[in-house]
Amino acid sequence: MPRPYLAVLLDLDGTLTRVDSLWRHIHETLALWHRDAEAYQERFAAGEIDYTTFCRLDAARWKGRRAAELRQIADRVELRPGAKNFRQRLREKNVKVGVISTGLTLLAERIHRQLELDFTIANRLVTRGGYLTGEVKINVEHGCKGEAVDLFCHQFGIDAAQVIAVGDSAGDISMFRAVGYSVAFNPVAKQVARAASSICVAENLTELLKHLPLDPRGSDRPPV
Repeated sequence: MPRPYLAVLLDLDGTLTRVDSLWRHIHETLALWHRDAEAYQERFAAGEIDYTTFCRLDAARWKGRRAAELRQIADRVELRPGAKNFRQRLREKNVKVGVISTGLTLLAERIHRQLELDFTIANRLVTRGGYLTGEVKINVEHGCKGEAVDLFCHQFGIDAAQVIAVGDSAGDISMFRAVGYSVAFNPVAKQVARAASSICVAENLTELLKHLPLDPRGSDRPPV
């Protein structure tokens, strides 16, 4: 008999929210996207700069701004419809739920509290005295979400084969490969859809429940 799935790990930007990149969303809100940030994105996509350099260039554009200013932008980003019901249904089954994001803790920490998640990891902008220093602490690298899956599994004593991953972009493929089952949720590219065990196209996250191979009776495993 196959072992039950005990956890669901989700991407944040584009999956739990409709905003596909908080980095870009902040740049656009501050009218900075077409000045430098768009060029940084193009250089990274072309392989001219690595991910660490890309993040540092992006973060440097916000140097000297009040952290509260960016937090207010992040606070206006709404959860996708059905997110709270999705979380509650998984809690009823004693399934752990977490977020692995290359986005920012500005948003991830609020979502963690709002959904009462078990695990959240994202990248952090460095602040000093309430102002951004222009530096960034990279906790999740693009294409390396599988490492964060390992961190989650070690923390909760769950085998990766018992984890379900959910994401929408190429950055989530490493997470798909690290777990036992994966769902491409509104995949943005064919390669994302091909890499997943299942595909779900929906606006409401409650629909995603139909694509998760969970025992409908719930897990008999006590909460960790």
